[in-house]
Amino acid sequence: MNLGGIKTSSVEIERVCERADECIMETAAISVAPASGGPEQLIIFVVLKKGYSSDVETLKKKFSKAIQSNLNPLFKVSAVKIVAVFPRTASNKLLRRVLKDQMKREQSLHRRI
Repeated sequence: MNLGGIKTSSVEIERVCERADECIMETAAISVAPASGGPEQLIIFVVLKKGYSSDVETLKKKFSKAIQSNLNPLFKVSAVKIVAVFPRTASNKLLRRVLKDQMKREQSLHRRI
């Protein structure tokens, strides 16, 4: 993924985010180009551990702080989405493409309104 002209791996971002809070079971990082143009925006999908709950804004702050201190101070988390499970292939690989398509649909709905 290319965030502000800096290429990085989604796996690196996910590894840092998973250590940001004890309530996180798994994360998935994707980047989506905004409809109006400009640099790609970083979006983090989160699956929480059973019995835990957390606020989206709190997680966004924790992820931003962890990414900026461990990877690059220029990276900014645009959005955090909490989901129950991630879409996976038969071999249990994460389908980031499906998550990316979901965000693009969501953006197009917001543009119409």
